[in-house]
Amino acid sequence: MLEVDEKVLADIGRGFSVPAQPTLLLQLQEIIKNDDPDLDEIASLISRDVGISAKILKTINSPMYGLARTITDIPKSVKYIGLTGIVSLITSNLIRKSFDQNTCSIALEEFWDNATNIANTAVFIGEKLKRRVAKDKLFTLGLFHDCGIPVMAMKYGNYQSILEHAEKNPSASLTSFEERAYKVSHATIGYYVASSWRLPTDMCQLILRHHERKYLDKLDGSEEQTCFAILKMAENIVHQHKHFTPASDWSYIQDTVLTVLDCDDYDYQDLLEDLDDIL
Repeated sequence: MLEVDEKVLADIGRGFSVPAQPTLLLQLQEIIKNDDPDLDEIASLISRDVGISAKILKTINSPMYGLARTITDIPKSVKYIGLTGIVSLITSNLIRKSFDQNTCSIALEEFWDNATNIANTAVFIGEKLKRRVAKDKLFTLGLFHDCGIPVMAMKYGNYQSILEHAEKNPSASLTSFEERAYKVSHATIGYYVASSWRLPTDMCQLILRHHERKYLDKLDGSEEQTCFAILKMAENIVHQHKHFTPASDWSYIQDTVLTVLDCDDYDYQDLLEDLDDIL
């Protein structure tokens, strides 16, 4: 496990506007800790938040679910969507609401749309390649892996220029450009946010290390390496779809990612074609 200097974490806490974990998410996490979480209790909790309730009803009645009739109450929605889907929906909505565009130097809606695409792509890859990793874990990792970026963009008015410079110079990772400019990276700040939001320790570690190009150099068959590989593949597919070029890390890790996921070039091309219809 990679340890982060406590002084660095303290400096982040003092120097950056880090969103606190919403009470609703904290209460939800307490419920789902149980071996058999009570969906009625979850529905009751959700019903107290008008904004989240509206989001869930909008989702359940969208073409994605293709229901013959409109569902108008939360308990039925929760039972239909299921625990994994509900947790993902709530987490996604709450993290989006935690940042204010008026104080941020990047376009937040575009950022979160991209993060959501990566999260959904990660879930799709996990299912398609039959990896035994929980869907909500892959979704949350995909959604949160870059959550340090908007935190940095709230502090630094020129942060967009760093993103653009890194995009044009893929020989080095974004984190190296951030460290050079600000003495801290979005990966470290993301680790702080994820820890503050009480995400699992292994997920916090993955967020901290998700730009490490040597992370898969020593394969150990762990779930963490599987999650890392799925995340990086999802990142690349979404980036390729949007920009028509590979993500900056991809050429350095492509071979080991495919090895970890037991995926050859033909399998990867199949994934690209399948996801091209979704993204």
